[in-house]
Amino acid sequence: MSNRMFGIVITSVVFIVLSAPSIYTAVGNGLFSKPPAPKLTMPTNAEQCIAPTDWMRSNHQELLMHERTVSVREGIRTAKHSLNNCRSCHTKREEFCDRCHEYMGAKPECFDCHYVP
Repeated sequence: MSNRMFGIVITSVVFIVLSAPSIYTAVGNGLFSKPPAPKLTMPTNAEQCIAPTDWMRSNHQELLMHERTVSVREGIRTAKHSLNNCRSCHTKREEFCDRCHEYMGAKPECFDCHYVP
């Protein structure tokens, strides 16, 4: 084996050895796969939500912001989309809202001012 080939082999082995911990960590922490979804405590006292589950997962913040604008700024209050209506089924915030927000790395601003249910 020539000196040049020997150098390439040694460099490759050193690179593999030095990068192995990073690759192991990336694979072990799920960076190349989807992490498991949080286990939510779903309400048992309701037949269905005001919208389909997939839609609510993606759009509940927009719905809350819209309802805030309608109720607080325009004075129109409806029971269907009120926060109290949500809380009538989702009674334990830490077992429902907080688990998803922590999973997604989101910090809702609602409760910076409002009472934490």
